[in-house]
Amino acid sequence: MTICTVIATFEPKPEHRDTVRKLLLEQAVIVRGEPGCEYYDLYDQVNGNLVFVEAWTTRELWMIHNEAETVKTINEGVAGKLIKPVLVQELYSAN
Repeated sequence: MTICTVIATFEPKPEHRDTVRKLLLEQAVIVRGEPGCEYYDLYDQVNGNLVFVEAWTTRELWMIHNEAETVKTINEGVAGKLIKPVLVQELYSAN
C-alpha cells in the first residue's frame, strides 16, 4: 500500500495571514484524529505562504478527508483571504 502524501500551499493576502494561519492550526488538531491521517503539519514558508504537508494511509481516506467538516471550515474561513486558490499536490513515492 502506498502512502498518499499531499502538499497544500496557501498564499494569504498579507493582511489576512495571521487569521488564516490561526484557522489552519486549529483545524490541523482536529484533522490529525481523522481516519488514515499519518501526519498533518503546517509550515511557514519564508515568502509568507502557509504549507500543509500531510500523509494519508490511502488515497481513499484522503478523499474522504476532502469531504470532512474540517475542509469545509478551512474553505469557508479562507474565502476572500487568499491571493490565489490553494495549490494542492498529490504525491506518491517513486521508490
